[in-house]
Amino acid sequence: FKRIVFNVLVGNTDDHARNHSAFEIPTGIVLTPAYDICPQGRSGGEASQGMRIKGENNNSQLLVCLQAAPDYGLSVDMATNIIKDMISIVHGYYAWICNEADLSQIDSNLFWGHQFLNQSIFYGAEHLRSLYPDQPEYEYRGDRL
Repeated sequence: FKRIVFNVLVGNTDDHARNHSAFEIPTGIVLTPAYDICPQGRSGGEASQGMRIKGENNNSQLLVCLQAAPDYGLSVDMATNIIKDMISIVHGYYAWICNEADLSQIDSNLFWGHQFLNQSIFYGAEHLRSLYPDQPEYEYRGDRL
């Protein structure tokens, strides 16, 4: 569930089956760390995930994630808390990641609110919009953090 929410939050619509894998460990199977993350811009405020989230629905929206929560054994409250945490994580690490990727201030500003936390992810789940933080403080530093 967290991986799906993360993909929606950061605009990674390239989440097809070949971009997921798992490790078998003694206690079961766990997802490998995420890879091939490719945030995409949205035209017309809509985007679709590479994989379905709930039934036939692959709309890249937090409402669809909430609708899928029971499929992952989560209550809507539990799913909402996960979404809150994930928004906080994306916000908290955004400037650091931009610096690591050596992005300019212009690119950082362009990606925030477009690829990352695009307003359209909140369609139908406006109660989560209040969680949408302002753009993180970011100042390009060629020497990185």
